[in-house]
Amino acid sequence: MKFLSRITVALLATTLSVAVWAAGATRADAQTQSTAALAHAKKVGPETAIKDFNTAPEWKTKGMNVNFVDMKGVVLASSLNERLVGKNTYESKDPNGKEFVKEFIATAQKGGGWVDYQFINPESKKLEDRSMYVRKVDGFEGFIAIAITK
Repeated sequence: MKFLSRITVALLATTLSVAVWAAGATRADAQTQSTAALAHAKKVGPETAIKDFNTAPEWKTKGMNVNFVDMKGVVLASSLNERLVGKNTYESKDPNGKEFVKEFIATAQKGGGWVDYQFINPESKKLEDRSMYVRKVDGFEGFIAIAITK
């Protein structure tokens, strides 16, 4: 069970994280990318934005991954890991047992903010401290999420 939980966390972290290991994105970078992603979703609509976030290279700026997740925890878009698109991540926990997806949702429901959590970096296999910036998507039951390594 613990092994399965760690695999789930590692896979989810790949989807719900920004690939900033070499890029060194900052909180300001994540917030700027979030603002751009929200503006894009508003301009083209959620369906087109989801397609764009999953495929277009401009959403990988500075190694940042745009995540679009519904309020049930289903990953709709991830510019980093297409394997988890469509997966329900609601029950996911970090290695310390923190239910970080539930916290992402609660934060998004308040409009947005930062959530701290840990994950196993899929490249280095090391435990890392992360901060995810989440923002509610107006007119849609979901949120945009962008993470940085602390």
